Amino acid sequence: MTKTNRSRAFFLVGLFAAWQPMSHASELSALINEALKNNYQILNSKYEVESSEFDQSISGAFFFPTINANANTTWNDSEVDSSTPSNNEYNSYGYRVSVSQTILDMSKIRSYQESGIDLQINKLKHDKIVNDIIIQVVENYFSYLKYHSQKKATDAQFRSSEARLKQISRNNELGNLPKTDVYETQAQKESTYKQLADIRKRINLALVQLQSTTQAPIRPSYDVKLNNQYAEIDYYEKSTLEKNLIGSNYDIAIAKSNLDKSKRSLTQSRSDFYPTLSASANYEYTDSNFDSSRTDDATYALTVDIPIVNGGSDYYDYQKSKTKINQFSSQYDQAVNDNRVNFEELIYNINTNVESLAILKSIIKSNYLVYKGNQSAFKLGTKTLTDLLNSESDLYDNIREYHTNQYDYIINMTKLYALFGAVDLVSIEEISNRMEPISDTFDISILERFTSEGVK
Repeated sequence: MTKTNRSRAFFLVGLFAAWQPMSHASELSALINEALKNNYQILNSKYEVESSEFDQSISGAFFFPTINANANTTWNDSEVDSSTPSNNEYNSYGYRVSVSQTILDMSKIRSYQESGIDLQINKLKHDKIVNDIIIQVVENYFSYLKYHSQKKATDAQFRSSEARLKQISRNNELGNLPKTDVYETQAQKESTYKQLADIRKRINLALVQLQSTTQAPIRPSYDVKLNNQYAEIDYYEKSTLEKNLIGSNYDIAIAKSNLDKSKRSLTQSRSDFYPTLSASANYEYTDSNFDSSRTDDATYALTVDIPIVNGGSDYYDYQKSKTKINQFSSQYDQAVNDNRVNFEELIYNINTNVESLAILKSIIKSNYLVYKGNQSAFKLGTKTLTDLLNSESDLYDNIREYHTNQYDYIINMTKLYALFGAVDLVSIEEISNRMEPISDTFDISILERFTSEGVK
């Protein structure tokens, strides 16, 4: 996949190109760096890779000779009580040096090659975990911002319902409105408060997940400034991306490496039937002052070991290896299928986000005009309180849904990007640098712009 396609198909950095990088620290990038340093999954995976490197060194040790040496000394004191008593005191000492070397052992050679594949697989798994954690940080970060945006809109709705309750209660006390209007307004206020409590819970859960992933006690303080430049992924671009999926995806690469390993294992099982060749040399020296004797002994050996039968375990191990190939072949096909399905789902989700944003913009514009009209009509008595409350609920429900689709668009694009290998941290850095301080209040002028300019 070309660099142009990447930037277009995934993060769409151009979506944010209207703003220049700000001078503040790149908060999102800083959180990702904290996760890369401190996340437990990444640390455990790193140790697993290091362990695999040692395993490869261990399996390759047979390429080198084995050298052993030992030395001994003894002191002897014997007394014989007989018709001819004798007393003997003497000492003896000696040493032994042996060298052995495997010349040819196909089973060990295959085992060494297989350990190399194990190392490759663990490195791929580590890279995938790193990628997954980056995506998790991005998803948790923007989920927090999504719920925070929903909270701002719901706060505004709650303040509106509080003010209306005071107004309706006052009019009821003056005898201008029935008590049922007070109850209806009270119910609307409590319903909004319940929504607010649920959103606060989601904010806290997203924050807990973010802090757990990064192992950093940071609350997001910057938000991304969004606009209306949301682009669907068309059929041609989708086809271009899909062609690169098999060659770039981590899950597929891991499944393919496991399949390659199973084929190597079959070769290793077959090599158990092959003869092995080894050589050894030994030198031993002993010296004793008992009879002033010395011994020098040198032996050389070349050994051919031909396996004949061992109860059939090698045969069954070979058959098991053949079955493993079928198993890992099936797992590879499953990995390809699962990621293609995931790819299709993300494309649908992204395009649905874009389509929903366009529709919701029109709906919010209409609902805002209806809401403003109902406010005036309620004062004139031509619309009921129920009409006003329903139009307000519809308006804020659609505002929350609009925010949800905005942030889900970024999250889904990030997940799509992750299907094609390592996340481009430079793109994330560019987005992070274009963020602005987060706002805690709902800007009512947004609705005015929807009705006039039609943009956020």
